[in-house]
Amino acid sequence: MKLTGQKIDYSKIPHLRMSELKEKITIPDIKVAWRELGECFLLTLLSVVLYLSVVFAELSFVPVMIIVIKRGWKEALIFLVSGTVLLFYMMANEIVRFPLDNEFLLLSPTHYSFSFIENITGLRGGRFLDFFFIFGCLGIFLGYFVAQNYRLNYVVFFSLTVYAGIAILPLVISGLMGGFKQLFDGYEQFVNLKTATYVDSYLSHMQHYSGMLTDRGIDYNDVARKVKLAAEIYRTNVIFGIAPRGGYLIKQIIIIFLGISFVRLYFKRRLSRAAFRYSISNYRIGDFWVWVLIISWGLIYINLYLKNSALGILSWNAAVICSFLFFLRGLAFIKVLADRIKIPQVFQYAILLFFLIYSFILFVTIVTGIGVADIWLKMREHIEKKKRSSA
Repeated sequence: MKLTGQKIDYSKIPHLRMSELKEKITIPDIKVAWRELGECFLLTLLSVVLYLSVVFAELSFVPVMIIVIKRGWKEALIFLVSGTVLLFYMMANEIVRFPLDNEFLLLSPTHYSFSFIENITGLRGGRFLDFFFIFGCLGIFLGYFVAQNYRLNYVVFFSLTVYAGIAILPLVISGLMGGFKQLFDGYEQFVNLKTATYVDSYLSHMQHYSGMLTDRGIDYNDVARKVKLAAEIYRTNVIFGIAPRGGYLIKQIIIIFLGISFVRLYFKRRLSRAAFRYSISNYRIGDFWVWVLIISWGLIYINLYLKNSALGILSWNAAVICSFLFFLRGLAFIKVLADRIKIPQVFQYAILLFFLIYSFILFVTIVTGIGVADIWLKMREHIEKKKRSSA
């Protein structure tokens, strides 16, 4: 390059003010990034603490959801792996103990399958992998569905499908590794042993107060007999009865709904997503679903004669889920009717809570029947037409 020695006229070069320069050059906000990373780290610790609490373990996916919404699923996966490693480290070195008996989680066959795999492979602490798969992966999928701006009904449906897959996969793997008969026999023995242990522990503590109970006219032996009877009813009717026949799925629907509600509260209306804008009065379900309901209950009736365990679980889960959908449809009609006759919201919730506590089964049956009858009677459409005509 040849230098001519010509002077440069700086007056002809356009000058930029500092404000204009900032507009043209994007400077990353490093403080915000570090603040968000620190927040995600604390959320990961919160997820681990919720899992360790046992009582709130079912909600340990909520912090993972928040991380996915804020930073994306890839970074959330990194934080989830870090939290799982931290949990394994604390358990291996006995740094922290569960405040309650964490094996209560294993009363679920899915959680027990991780313990079953641990016993087969000899992997120490393998049962703690349920934190990663059952709660962590569910949180990642839930957060992704919410971040993608899906509506609440789609979020619940997709998340429930993912949960069913996550729940079935370890059962299949453990069954293939150690045999399905050994798996289910071991699970039944485990539940029997744990319920008996809980009852014995409770009665041993109560025995210290037997004198005080006698002074008040209460027979300790009668109390012990009732406690054992309650434990047996819970074991047969809930763990081996209601739970596999739709109870787990209904429970998970409620847990997912609570998780979305907590995430909405966390963002304090700063985040607008379709899943956060919901009202029971806007709930709708296609009329064709009534045929799914009829077929599923028909399969239950047929299975009374066939007595096939796999068909029984499949038909009961399908029937319970479809019935729940029509229960929501009936509840939506009642909500629209209550708003139409201008019943205050406080009284609506009070009446709902009263009927749920006073007669849960009768209330659910009647409301579900209203949801099914609305297919032919079109009661909700008549109310909405009157509302539009009077407006």
